[in-house]
Amino acid sequence: MIRSVRQQRTTRGVGAFLMAACVTLLAAAGCGSDGTVEVDLPPTPRSIVPAVSGRIFAPRGQFVAADRWRWWPEQLRLVSPANALQGVSLAGGILNVVLWHVDFLDAKDGRIDNPLLINQARTNDDGLYEIVDSVTADLDYCRLMVAVGRNETLTRAFVVSHSTDLDAVSEAVVRVILDRLTKAPPVQLCDFTTAGLANILDKASNAAFSARGDSVAEINAAAFERVRVNRNVKQAIDDATGVPVAPE
Repeated sequence: MIRSVRQQRTTRGVGAFLMAACVTLLAAAGCGSDGTVEVDLPPTPRSIVPAVSGRIFAPRGQFVAADRWRWWPEQLRLVSPANALQGVSLAGGILNVVLWHVDFLDAKDGRIDNPLLINQARTNDDGLYEIVDSVTADLDYCRLMVAVGRNETLTRAFVVSHSTDLDAVSEAVVRVILDRLTKAPPVQLCDFTTAGLANILDKASNAAFSARGDSVAEINAAAFERVRVNRNVKQAIDDATGVPVAPE
C-alpha cells in the first residue's frame, strides 16, 4: 500500500509538471492542441550586394558640352563662374563611369598610366551612378578608384566609401596624393589607408571651397591649386602615411 500511494503521488507530480510546462508554453509561444509551438524568429537578413555608387557634380550641371555652339555663352562670360562646392550641380546627361584598380607600381611616378578596368556603368539623367562588383566588398583593397570624363575633363575619386561622389574636390585629392608619391621621403600608394584618404578628402573639401571655374577642367585645376598648398591637407597627408614630407 505504501508503494502504491507513492506511485500515485509520483504520477500526479509528473502530470502537474507537464500541465505547468504546457501552460507556460501556451503563454509564451502558443502551445496548441496539435503539438506545434509558434516561435517568433528574426527575419533572415537580406544579402548585401557589393557596389559603389554616387553623384557627379559639375559647373551648372554640364560635365562636357556635346556641341561646340553650347560653349559660346560661357566664352562671352554671360554665365557666372561656378563655385567648387556651392555653384556646381548634379551633372546632366548620360555619362560613363569606370571602376579602376590602380597598381601602386603604376602610380609611384605620380601618374596613372595603366589602370585596370574592373567594371563600368552609366549614370542616369540625374548624374547618379552605381557600379555593382564583388571587389567593392573590400574598400581597403589597394587601390580602387572611380573616374568619369577623359583628357582635360578627367575627374577621379579614390573609393573611400560605398557612396563616393565625383567632383573637383575628389579630383584634387587624387592629384595631391599622386604628387606626394614623387616627394621625399618616399611613400607608396598603399601607405594611404581608406580612413586616411577619407580624412584628406574632408580637409580638401574645406580648402577648395572658394575654387571657381567655367568648365570642368578649370574648376578641377582651381580646386587642386587650393588643396595642394593648404596646411590642413598637408598635415592630413603626413598623418595618413606617418612620413612627413621633407622641407623643400
